[in-house]
Parts: sequence; structure tokens; C-alpha cells
Amino acid sequence: MHPHSFLGLLASCLLLFFSAAAVVVAVPIAIDTSADVHTYFDLDGAAHDEKVKSLTTDGYRIISLSVYGTPPNANYAAVWVRREGPAFEAIHGVDEAAYDTWLDSWRNRGYVSTHISATGPARSAVFAGVVEQRTDVASWEQRCGLTDPMTYDNATSGVDMVVRDFRMYGGPGNRLYCVLGHENVGNQLSTIFYSAGDDALIDYPAVYASETAKRFWRPSRLFVSDDHVITPQFVDTSVGKWVALYGLTAAELSAQIETQKQQGLHPIDLHGGGGGGGGGGGVSGSDTRFTVIFAETDIPEARKWTATGSVTGFGDNSGATAALDGVMQAWMRKNGVRQAQLAIARNGSTVAERGYTWAEADRAVVEPDDVFLLASVSKLFLHAAVSHLVGAGRLNYSTAVYPLLGYKPADARANDITVDHLLQHTAGYSREQSGDPAFQFRNVSLGLLNGARAATLPDVIEYQVARPLDFAPGSDYSYSNYGTMLLSHLVSNLTAVPYMTFLRDVVLGDSYDVRLYETAASVHKTDRIVQESRFTGREPTDPGSDRLVPGPHGGDGAIKEECAGAFSLAASASTVARFIGAHAVAGMGGRIPNAERDGTLVGARASAASRSDVDWALMLNTREFISEAEFDDLRFQKIPSVLDRFPVAP
Repeated sequence: MHPHSFLGLLASCLLLFFSAAAVVVAVPIAIDTSADVHTYFDLDGAAHDEKVKSLTTDGYRIISLSVYGTPPNANYAAVWVRREGPAFEAIHGVDEAAYDTWLDSWRNRGYVSTHISATGPARSAVFAGVVEQRTDVASWEQRCGLTDPMTYDNATSGVDMVVRDFRMYGGPGNRLYCVLGHENVGNQLSTIFYSAGDDALIDYPAVYASETAKRFWRPSRLFVSDDHVITPQFVDTSVGKWVALYGLTAAELSAQIETQKQQGLHPIDLHGGGGGGGGGGGVSGSDTRFTVIFAETDIPEARKWTATGSVTGFGDNSGATAALDGVMQAWMRKNGVRQAQLAIARNGSTVAERGYTWAEADRAVVEPDDVFLLASVSKLFLHAAVSHLVGAGRLNYSTAVYPLLGYKPADARANDITVDHLLQHTAGYSREQSGDPAFQFRNVSLGLLNGARAATLPDVIEYQVARPLDFAPGSDYSYSNYGTMLLSHLVSNLTAVPYMTFLRDVVLGDSYDVRLYETAASVHKTDRIVQESRFTGREPTDPGSDRLVPGPHGGDGAIKEECAGAFSLAASASTVARFIGAHAVAGMGGRIPNAERDGTLVGARASAASRSDVDWALMLNTREFISEAEFDDLRFQKIPSVLDRFPVAP
């Protein structure tokens, strides 16, 4: 991790559990943290109103707003920064009806809601908010009075929104929610963890640990209710060094503001909770607590576009370069993809290899020789290994697999599964009906081993042979990761060496750099390519634990060391493009023109194709773009169109 984020994460981990004896502060507090940032908290409505007037006059604007406590004695916390910007209006201390009237009037004038907060009993809460005259927000939607925050998505008419503000008000047994979202332009990634009801409160420290285990992810908002339930939001943008704290008294918050100021950090997010605002279920005023995020800046660093590599084998190299780069830049900007590669080869030699970066300065600039997780493009190497064994007379496509390996399946039909069935995905395994064992290593361990250790590929095979098939071998088609995993085990069994060893020594040699992508996130702390995903899941290598880990590093349920035959290899686009110049991209044997293969996995998307004229490969460091239709348009239309317009040199 780059120095800024590492220091921020270190500071966050050290201070996450900061606590001290509760201190009752009897006076309002307002602190200037710098000439351009003004922070205050525990101000009543009148004092907050004076601050709004004076700070607005002095050229400040609100970046964080929180109202907390019991009306009519609600308090306010806010962070203001001095900077130019669009016109804005603020309101506070009004009931829901008055707030809605105010909001509608400004909406009709083209203003956008940017902040919303509420406190008090569920049916008599008071509201505060800010609207701005912005033109950069395509659409927005705000809903208050929700009994379940998850229902917010139903109100957005199918438009993808990024949550910009949130408030849980009311109290235990009678919680209500405000959610404000702006249209997600540029496919920004974020996560927010709602507590939907008293029986579903999140474990914030556990969530914090799992979210910040994702490289470059950080908390952007720590919303807190009056009974101290934290609703955290996380993003993958960069604001320099940062520190996130919760459970602070007013005195502790004051001390932290001064401490962090000495480190060049100022509050960018501040929320208060307490003072009996739960309508009978809240806490006393002396138990008011604060969440706060400090950072070097509240404005995320802008992304920069970079293209590296060369285009050398076309009739018009400069034209081909401009066209390829233009397609990739437009697509990556629209879909928010940070890292990609594109390579084109002819007769096993590259004629173009480009690395593309649309990212902040703390991410690596992609070079043509960087390696990406291939997802199911990995299978073409398994096919090449099997093809080699068949060509060497050590295996037949008609060979029955389980008898050769010494297994006795519970379903007698499985004895008829052949090598060809596994290659053609007709062996009888349907992930739609029975799930995909490749992502069920925890289940296998718990079911077969009582969770005593992590499951291995042989364990998965034992687990599968005890289960019935979903259809008779050869009678239907269903894509099966397990089938290629089983084939990789067969390769290892026949050759008496690990699958990866056989692949490197016999199939790849010194010509192709193809690696196993290991599961553990710790192995990838300094990787140049970050396989990005917003998702986390339970750790499969420790089945007795409920610890959440990033999706690409076990959170999808897979242990990648056991799935090399299916989807866990890594290579550059150039390596893949050159390899399919001599091996089938799909199918068996040598090069097959007019064929393609793609791969998708949490944190990865890849495609490889052999045309009549060239072979090409595309790698992305995520599959969380706007839609699959976007990806299909890129690989089936946009890139082939460039190749049609700019032929390779004769």
C-alpha cells in the first residue's frame, strides 16, 4: 500500500478502539482547525444559526452536518471549509412537514440536496439540511421516514445511486431512516452497512476490519444514531492520510482535533449521537458520543489517464494506437475501471501491447508486462495440458475419469463421466441446481471435516462423488468450474507432479509467464495490479471463523490454490495473446480461428479471441462496471471494429 494510505490505515487501527472516561462538557464548543476549516459541535439551534450566517458571509460552506439529541434541545455538529462553490441554502430545527416544503421549493429552483440529518422521536423529529445549486448531479433522490433503509433502492426508478447522506433517527423498536443519494456517474464504488432493525445491528469493528482489508478502501462517513448505532460507508478514493474514530466524548473529540491538526489532518466527517434523542430509547445527554474522520483533504484526488506500451505491427501504427487508446479511455472513464491491458498478436508475436490506467497517483501505472487475474481464461491452459497428454498417448478423451482416479461415486452414472464430458461441460454437474463447489470450500470443510481445516481439491472431489448428479453424463450442458478442477487433479495424478509444475515445465516452458494467483490478501499487499471488488465474504481458509475477507481473496468462497484448472491463474494480456497463437483459445489442439473465451470472477474480467488475422486479449482489474452489456460492447463491437479498420501489416 502506498505510504499515505498505509499511514492512514495504521493510525486508524491504532485509534479505532480509542476510549476514555466520559466527560460531561457543560459549554458549547467551537474549534478552528485551520484558516480554511471550521469545526463545531454541541451547539444549540440558536448558536448553530449564528454560525451559518457568519460562516456563509465569510465564504465557508458545509461539508458535514449532524443534528442530535432531544428536541427542542437538539444540538448541532458541523464542518465547514472556505472555498468557492455553487450557491447553497441551509435549514434546521424544523419538523418534517416544514422541511419537506422547504426542500420542494428549492428542488423546483434546480437545487440539489447535499446534506440531511434528523433527530428526535420517530413521529416528531426535527430536521436539518443543505441544498446546493449544482449542475454536476444528473439526478438525485432523498427519502425520509423509511422503516427499512434497504427499500430506498425501490424509490430510485432503477437509477444507480451513491449514498451522499444518511440518518437513523427514532430509537429501538421505532427506528426511521433518511437516505440521500446522487446518481452514480462514472460507476463509483462504495459500500454502506445498514442496521435494519434492532435484531440486525452491525458489528462495526468487524465491518471496519474487513472493509479496510480491501486495498485503498477507507471509511468516508461514520453515521451514528442517538443510541450510538454506527452506519459506516466506505469508498476506494484517495484523500491522503486519514484517521477514523468513534465513541468519543466532547472532550476527547476536542483533544483529537488538536492532535490531528498537528499531523496536517482536519475533520471531513463529523456526527453526534446521544442526548435522549431516541424517543424513550435513547441515551442521556452526558452520553453523547461522536464519530469523526480526519484527512488531509475532503476532496478525493482526481484520476489521471495514462497509456503505456507500443503498437508496432499495423499498416498505420499511429492510427491504430489512437483508435485503441480512444476506445479504452472512453470505456474505462464511463465504467470507472482503473487498470486494464490490451494485447494483439500475430503468429505468436505481439504487434500491439498496451497498459491502461484511469486512476489516482497512488495506484501503479499499468505496464504491458503486468499480470492480471485471468478468471476462466485460465481454462485454456488446462485444455492445452490435457491436449498435450492426449497427444502423448497418456490419455484419451473417452477415458472414464473417476475409475481412473480410483473413486467410487455414489451415483453410478458418474462412473461414465469422460474427459470429453468434463471439457465440454456435459458431465452432469449443474451449478444452477446444486451450486458451484469451486465457491463452497467452507461448506465442504464443515460438511466433510467439521471445519477442522481448510478443504482441498481432493476434499471437494470426495464431497462431490458422494452427491447425485444433476443429469446423466452427455445428456445436457451446464458450465462447470468443478469439471476443470477435476481435470487438473487428473493431470497431476497422471504426471505425478503438481498441476502447476506440469503446466510450467511442459506446457509453458520459458516462453510464457503464467502464475498461480494466491488467495491470501497479505500476499498481494504490494501487487501493481489491484483486483478490485466492493464485496467481502467469509474466510474459506479458516472455516471455523466468521471473519470477512475481500472477495478476490477468499471472500467469494474459493481457495484459489485449489482452483488452478478453473480460474485462478494470472498472466499479462500479451502472454495470453501469444499463447493462443499456437493453442486453442476454446476447444482442443492448435490455434482455432473465429473462437473466443472470456472469464469473470470477483475482482477480475478477461477476454481472449482468435480472429482469422490476429489473436488478442483484454484484461480488466474488476468486473464491477456498469453492466455486462457494456463489457460485451467493448469486446464484441468496439475493439473488433478498430481491428477491422486498421489491419496488421502484411
